[in-house]
Amino acid sequence: MAQTSRRQETRKIASLGLAAWVLLLPIALVSLGIWQTQRAAETLEHARRSSAELSTTLAQVKNIAASDPTAILTFQGAGEPTSLAALVAVSQIEAALSQADEELEISQIRRPLVWGTIGGAVLAFFGGALGLMAAGISGIRARVSQRQLIASFQRLRSLLPFILATVVIGFSIGVISAALFEAVSMGLWADFTTGSAKLFAVAVVLAVIAAYSAFTALRGLKDVFALFTPEPLVAAGRVIEETEAPELWRFVRSLAGRQHALLPDTIIVGLGQGFFVTESQLRLWPEDRLVTGRSLYLPAAYLDLLDQAEIAAIIGHELAHFSGEDTTYSQQFTPIYAGLWRALAALGRADGGRFVLYPAVKLGFHAMQRFDHAVAHWSRLREFDADRSGSLLATPADAASALIRTGIIAPAVAYVLQRAYAGPDDTGSDDAWPDLVAQTTELVTTNGWSDPMPLLGDRQPHPTDSHPPTIQRISALGVEIGDDLLRRAMRQPEPGARSFADDLFSDWAGLCRLLSKDFIDDARMMRDRRREVLEKVVAGASQETVVYDNVKPMIWTMVIVAMIFAGFGLTVVFLSGQLGLGYDEFAQSLIAAITAFGAVTSLLYAAFLYRSAARPLMVLTPDALLASRLDKPVAWTDVAGYAVYASSRFALRLWLNQDAPVPKKHWRAIYSKIDRRQRIITLGALGIKGVKAADFSALVGRYHEAAYARQELAAAMLHPSRDASADETAGKY
Repeated sequence: MAQTSRRQETRKIASLGLAAWVLLLPIALVSLGIWQTQRAAETLEHARRSSAELSTTLAQVKNIAASDPTAILTFQGAGEPTSLAALVAVSQIEAALSQADEELEISQIRRPLVWGTIGGAVLAFFGGALGLMAAGISGIRARVSQRQLIASFQRLRSLLPFILATVVIGFSIGVISAALFEAVSMGLWADFTTGSAKLFAVAVVLAVIAAYSAFTALRGLKDVFALFTPEPLVAAGRVIEETEAPELWRFVRSLAGRQHALLPDTIIVGLGQGFFVTESQLRLWPEDRLVTGRSLYLPAAYLDLLDQAEIAAIIGHELAHFSGEDTTYSQQFTPIYAGLWRALAALGRADGGRFVLYPAVKLGFHAMQRFDHAVAHWSRLREFDADRSGSLLATPADAASALIRTGIIAPAVAYVLQRAYAGPDDTGSDDAWPDLVAQTTELVTTNGWSDPMPLLGDRQPHPTDSHPPTIQRISALGVEIGDDLLRRAMRQPEPGARSFADDLFSDWAGLCRLLSKDFIDDARMMRDRRREVLEKVVAGASQETVVYDNVKPMIWTMVIVAMIFAGFGLTVVFLSGQLGLGYDEFAQSLIAAITAFGAVTSLLYAAFLYRSAARPLMVLTPDALLASRLDKPVAWTDVAGYAVYASSRFALRLWLNQDAPVPKKHWRAIYSKIDRRQRIITLGALGIKGVKAADFSALVGRYHEAAYARQELAAAMLHPSRDASADETAGKY
């Protein structure tokens, strides 16, 4: 109940944040534009009136000056009357008229900017409102049927780029116009000081940033939404031609015919952990082969451990996705929906610094989230329907057994593949390549299965779609999870017996060795790349680095403080009469003592800092951090994380691993702290001499990463011991 309340509260806060960015912010810009309209109208009218009045006055004064240049004229301004000679008055009126004309020109320039602020804000508001409305309507229609889900999403997909572009353009125009209006307005200030010039520069810079942000945002919007085109899925496996496995193709063709489903164009077998079908493009490695059309993916280790009825139920389930609306769903919706999520995620990562893009990103995520519940609902029903369709090719009990058995096969496959990935590079010939499929079967034959009950809440793996929990799928089949079902699902492979996969493939063992070779080759390549990266990291921190406390600024501060104390004390002693202390010797002595104490203390602290400056604050070695504040070094591999703070006081904070020893700090290290309960070390300092906080943080990071990289490289050299430990844990997958 409390969790539901928190979720509702989170959704409410998210909705308020969305409304603030998409609706309230444009409304605020409109309000600003209206205020700017009033100001622009007032200044324009005032400038026009001043220009006209000054022009008339100038003509009259020029006439007077022409007949009598020495005539004294009196002018009534805002304050006291001013008397000027006619010639002087002409000069001053001309200057005032020039300023009035300049203000008139500025006022005329400002006026169109007002409509830019209002127009841009209105455009952003209507774009945001249209986006919210379209997302709401599409989300509601998507719940009606799977067909409506696809149609609604396609409409939203077509509209969304234009809606987001409208929001970006409108918001950009509004912000740029408002910033330029205020920048131009500063030219009307009578006291245009240095501070005013800074504000002017800030406004201009803000407008330039907004304009550049708008340009890059729109370009990024265009580039990112090109990701609508679904990218090929990537999988590891081999295409199985009919000549290589005629019985497999005959079996699949029979299943497709019995349930009136479309036959896959391509069958692929790999070492992946799950059956799936797709109509998206599929890029297979290691051949770098692009597969199109309907593809059926079969994991080899599962085929070796399932019987004919279970395989029929699973393949029947997958082929059911090639019938009815599932074909349209998988072709037109699932990959594009996933692609749009990737596009928006990339757009969100790309908006750093481009504040004009943020409302559009918020709106885009909101529009997609409106589909989430509908997508989950129809995906759930699709899986239940496919389970029922697959069970008709065997029995519901076979389908339920297949669901449980695939769940308990997954940990065994993962264990064998992980061990092979970390294995030695001593394979000499093709005949020596291990058979990882056979190893998986041998593992479960020797060690048994893991407990299936915790796995019933898991979801079957799939590269593009989500599945309901296994326990719900079994319940939907009308099968009870009892002893008979568990006994069937957890049966042990018979040693030496042929699996159903042997009957489906012409050379099952050869295919398994080929797939194993592909996996191990890729693992070797990945290990080599990983080793190169680790060696580069280690080389970046192979020498020790000595850093010193940055005490020089504090030393000068203490010297200045001492001089202030001394100056004040001397002033009081020698100018006591002028300060009103008269001949109060006690007061003079007290003040002299206090100031002397302050001066001496400051100088002593400065001397202490000067002496300590010669001692290293820290020594960063490849293996450990040696700190003068601690009684023993801190091994980098004992540090789980770190942070450098440089706000009120410089500090390096280290979070230790649970089993790491916690050092003690010296009593003189008053700015350092050891939290033994939280296992946190805080090393305080005045700063790092000659190094900025960010650079010091990067330096610590290099040593920290290098230590762990060195540890990983050392462990990688110990293949025999690692394999022995792996054997000890066999069966605990």
